[in-house]
Amino acid sequence: MRRLGLLRGVLFALIAGLGVLFWSLVVGPIIGREPAAAFYAVALVPVYALVVAPNVRRGVAALSLAAALALPVLCFDTGPKLALAVTPFVLGIVRSAVLFPRPLVRALFLELCVSVAALLVAAFFHDPSPIGTTFAVWAFWLVQAGFALAPGEPAPAREAAADRFELARARALAILERGPSAPGRQ
Repeated sequence: MRRLGLLRGVLFALIAGLGVLFWSLVVGPIIGREPAAAFYAVALVPVYALVVAPNVRRGVAALSLAAALALPVLCFDTGPKLALAVTPFVLGIVRSAVLFPRPLVRALFLELCVSVAALLVAAFFHDPSPIGTTFAVWAFWLVQAGFALAPGEPAPAREAAADRFELARARALAILERGPSAPGRQ
């Protein structure tokens, strides 16, 4: 499971890095290179939530939450500083609350460590050129892919055991297997 999450994250980083180059060359001349890159950075978060989700249900829930949190930001004049502030914040909420739930303190610590490392690496690679932006976006998402290696992912067996439908089904089958009991039988 962790290997698959890491692979999805690395593949997403590659596609996001190449996509920002294309995006900045096509949309950059129309709205400006910096606003185009900032818009792209914020818009990637809902897509990331869907790509790395462990199942479709969580992916759709995470996509909806990320879109609801990122959409108001995209309505304003988004600059690179706002995108740098919003992207890890929204990503942390979506990832630790919906995709891979963890206890609050552990989630805050992991998100802070991964986000600070990702922002530092992205800042190291960033320059105003399209190639610099490409490397910065690629590096940011590549470090974010390392989140898949963090401990604390819920075990699938615990999720299945906690399913209310399965518990009710097991009780009903147990009652049916006992059969009708006569008043004299014990």
